[in-house]
Amino acid sequence: MEKLAIIDMGSNSIRFIVVQICENGSYSLLYQQKESIRLGKGLYTKKMLSEEGMERALVCLKMYAHMIKVMGVQTCLAVATAAVRNARNGKEFIERIQSETHIDIEIISGTREAYLGYLGVINTIDSADFIQFDLGGASVEISLIRNRDVIHSISVPIGAVNLTERFKLQNNVSMALLKECTDFIDKNLFQIPWLENVNLPVIGIGGTVRNIAKIDQRITNYQLPRLHNYRLPMDHFENIYEAIISKNFASRKKIPGLSSERADIIIAGAAVIQCLLQLVQGRELIISGCGLREGLFFEYYGRRYGQGKALIDNILEFSTNNFLGKLENVDMGHINQVTRIAVSMFDQLQIRHGYGQRERLMLITAARLHDVGKIINYYDHARLSAFTIGYAPLYGLQQVEQICTSFIAGYHHGTSNKTLRSYRYASLPTPENWKMIRQVSTLLALAEAADVTYEHFITSVDITLVENVAAFVMTTLPGSNYSAADYEMKKLAKQFKKEFGATLMLIWK
Repeated sequence: MEKLAIIDMGSNSIRFIVVQICENGSYSLLYQQKESIRLGKGLYTKKMLSEEGMERALVCLKMYAHMIKVMGVQTCLAVATAAVRNARNGKEFIERIQSETHIDIEIISGTREAYLGYLGVINTIDSADFIQFDLGGASVEISLIRNRDVIHSISVPIGAVNLTERFKLQNNVSMALLKECTDFIDKNLFQIPWLENVNLPVIGIGGTVRNIAKIDQRITNYQLPRLHNYRLPMDHFENIYEAIISKNFASRKKIPGLSSERADIIIAGAAVIQCLLQLVQGRELIISGCGLREGLFFEYYGRRYGQGKALIDNILEFSTNNFLGKLENVDMGHINQVTRIAVSMFDQLQIRHGYGQRERLMLITAARLHDVGKIINYYDHARLSAFTIGYAPLYGLQQVEQICTSFIAGYHHGTSNKTLRSYRYASLPTPENWKMIRQVSTLLALAEAADVTYEHFITSVDITLVENVAAFVMTTLPGSNYSAADYEMKKLAKQFKKEFGATLMLIWK
């Protein structure tokens, strides 16, 4: 088992995480902390890190060094970005950090910063073609991604802190100065030839875009307290931007969802995003809670525990396997059998239900995780599985898809109003989603019933649809006793007819 620490020292804050990697390769987050130290404050005018900012950073890093020691961390990856990179005394400060804390911090280039952000995004959000930006205090890294590969990447020295200082956007907003600011941003962005009218989704990393998402979630009363992979319509962003720039500092601090420590720099940060979105003509803004730190992790993990590469081919399968790998007493034979049967039923009944690849992925994920609630309480494990899946670090599904997956798993013993009443996110799926959940969960329930004895004796299920009858031909291993499976599956006949409009007929061979 290994414990890995990662430190990201940016212009606005220092972030620290500790990840535990087990012998089987599964990993989990053990600890995380973030401190706003404003290291880049004053950098625009003096081109030097201030003594006050460096002292705040050292106090924070000494605390992290202590955590590294007491937690028994074997490896520490630490990087510094634009503020230290651009400061004349940046290298001197890094030497001071090493002397006083014994933490070795690498000053990374803007290109590498963009690449690490890309790794954090591409391994946790299922998108192949998009514009990515990572907006910090002193720079913004922008990349064009096509077919999951980086085509272009650039670091531009415009960030939330240095723009705020340059155009004096901290307090009451002067529309004339804001116009100067946006003109300056446009001048920098228009020099990037591959950005204009690219018409792709835009994925954003950083505190500014996360705060904008929090504001939108409060406005829309969004039930799920999750930012990663949250999708923000363009008109929502426009409305939030107009609301932010119309308020003074005191009023901005009262905006629901906006962090009070970011109220002074939010206008400059939002202006960068506004200018970028207008130039790109993007279809939607997607928020990534994963970025540089996760990119460092995936690069390290791929080199040490993967196949020598940092890019994960199937992020949903990988994250599902990782989640299962952290659990004890998992019956993989039962999981694999239920998954195989459920997917076979789904594929053969596709002409009846009409669902496609996304729904199939939800079923596979629900089937693989349908029993995880047993680690809490066997007697209520279906509902507990639903709750656990809803919060699990699964990547490759959109937020509403993960909630739908959780309900599919929660109904693996049959649909139940108890699960619906106990789950606070029941309003997120649409009526069309709920129809799909009921139908797909019926197939999972039948697959679960087919392996009720955990003997895995069913070798294949062949389905024939004749008018309003669905004949399930169950081929079994020689000498199998299928009475329990037949009894449990027949209990679902009424539900099957309600959802699929056909009478269920079981034939055993």
